[in-house]
Amino acid sequence: MSEVTDIATAKIMSFADWMLPQILELAREMHRESAPHRDMTLDEPKILAQVKSSNPDVFFRAVVRGPEVLGGFFGAITETAFFVEKGARELLWFIRKSRRGSMAAVMLVRDFEAWATARGARTFFLSQSTAVEIEQTRRLYEKLGYLVCGVNTFKKVA
Repeated sequence: MSEVTDIATAKIMSFADWMLPQILELAREMHRESAPHRDMTLDEPKILAQVKSSNPDVFFRAVVRGPEVLGGFFGAITETAFFVEKGARELLWFIRKSRRGSMAAVMLVRDFEAWATARGARTFFLSQSTAVEIEQTRRLYEKLGYLVCGVNTFKKVA
């Protein structure tokens, strides 16, 4: 079990240059662990550009405890297909394996929800595309008030 058990022991932060080595290590950890993504080429310059984005509809935050980055959340507000409303979508949400089970994931999603709500989003979409701890992730989403309404699939073609 992680040492991060409540909001008082960790904080949410926007990207800062000192985080970069840890953000890249988190990306590598996710890449190794993710069944659909591990055979894809990880683009580290692209990661840097995304976490430093100044686009007002793009969200990146890290949860940190002291000098340690425990995880990160990358999301965006996008138009929903065929509808007027904008939706807030998680694009990447990852917690260090050694820190899972803590409040880090909850802190990140709650911060994303607050950020997107302040920008007019009323519908939120979370997904799970790594094939890691699927049932545990589903239970977390439901505890956070999300309705599981679909599945993710992937297929490799030669």
